[in-house]
Amino acid sequence: MPFDLSAPTSPREVALLLKKNGLHPRKGLGQSFLVDKETAARIVGAAEVHPGDPIIEIGPGLGALTLPLAKSGAEVLALEIDAGLFRVMQEMFRCFSSVKIVHADALQTKWDQLASSCFKGESRVKLISNLPYSISSPLLYQLLEQRFPFSRAVIMLQTEVAQRLVAPPGGKDYSSISVLSQYYTRGKILFKVSRHQFWPRPEVESAVVRLEPRLPLLEISQEKLLWKLVKGVFQVRRKTILNGLLNTFSWKREEALKMLHDSLIDPLRRPETLSVEEFANLCLMIYNKGSR
Repeated sequence: MPFDLSAPTSPREVALLLKKNGLHPRKGLGQSFLVDKETAARIVGAAEVHPGDPIIEIGPGLGALTLPLAKSGAEVLALEIDAGLFRVMQEMFRCFSSVKIVHADALQTKWDQLASSCFKGESRVKLISNLPYSISSPLLYQLLEQRFPFSRAVIMLQTEVAQRLVAPPGGKDYSSISVLSQYYTRGKILFKVSRHQFWPRPEVESAVVRLEPRLPLLEISQEKLLWKLVKGVFQVRRKTILNGLLNTFSWKREEALKMLHDSLIDPLRRPETLSVEEFANLCLMIYNKGSR
């Protein structure tokens, strides 16, 4: 039996639709369904979606974002890992030739290959998603490791994670994902979303973030070293950058001190005080001296 072309907009409607299809929210997948149409409209508006725009959505759930995207005239490719929700979404959007629902694991996806195969090499692909909380951090690392292959991303995730993405050096939220996110992208928190706008209600508040690509400061061949450097020194948080380097690389103390001196970095500073540019410069120094 075909579904009406509308997404559920209340906890009761979500519960009924899931029950009708023999489904229930899967906590292990971080499933919380957005039930506020105004929030969905704000997310789509922030992405500046136009007819024909190629859009990738991760975890479409029951179509809260998919439907306004489809009605905007965008070409939507939605990845859903839950087999039951995949079937429901296929039925819901069977009348939209511009919407393709794919049963796939986002964490196993090569994004540039997917965009190239589905959108014929289109370079303006946007990512719009209410990211499942259970995969938000690993997925963000994956997107960054693939050099953020999108023209823009507007994503909803836990406020705590959102704050880390845009945190400035020296702040309590500044971490390895802050450095790597700000190396590849320019990010901004657009607005907060109350947990009362979801069902089941999550335990944390959410925020919508916009990410846009930033021109990388290093060559591709040097970025593997940047990842090793950043992730390594933040493992010894609240210790000095000198100790971080000694824990990350097989160096003698004198060698680490010279590397920092040549990079104009005080060895007593802590990793969380270094800017993205300082990390990139230190990485370049290490790379050029072959001390990796």
